[in-house]
Amino acid sequence: MSWLLDADVLSQPAKKNGDPRVVAWLETVRNECYTSSIVVAQLAYWVRTKSGKERDALQDWLRRFLSAFDGRIRGFTVAVAHVWADQQRALEDAGVKMPIEDSYIAATARRHNLIIATGNERHFTRPGIRVFNPFRELD
Repeated sequence: MSWLLDADVLSQPAKKNGDPRVVAWLETVRNECYTSSIVVAQLAYWVRTKSGKERDALQDWLRRFLSAFDGRIRGFTVAVAHVWADQQRALEDAGVKMPIEDSYIAATARRHNLIIATGNERHFTRPGIRVFNPFRELD
């Protein structure tokens, strides 16, 4: 089983009060984890919302994370774009909406046959999208 980590899961080790269960889970599955370039953009934005020493520490964490995930960051490629288009059409036909960034992340996960690990289940729980919430399901 392989995972596409969403920003809320990936950021747990960098947070002062990160969920210790999620951090421990990440350690056990780290070799099966991937993420999306969209998630990287979200994390980079999060770092830029901080200032001073906190921003410096998070920027250092982001650099280490990017190095550790070298080769495991999935981009929004032409192949993913076609999955996204099919997914978007199916969601529209079903009368279901999805936040645009999350729809890109979901299409990336579907293209690479990954399960999305996120605490934001409600953003991703749609037909054809596999979701795991480590904040809830590790109890």
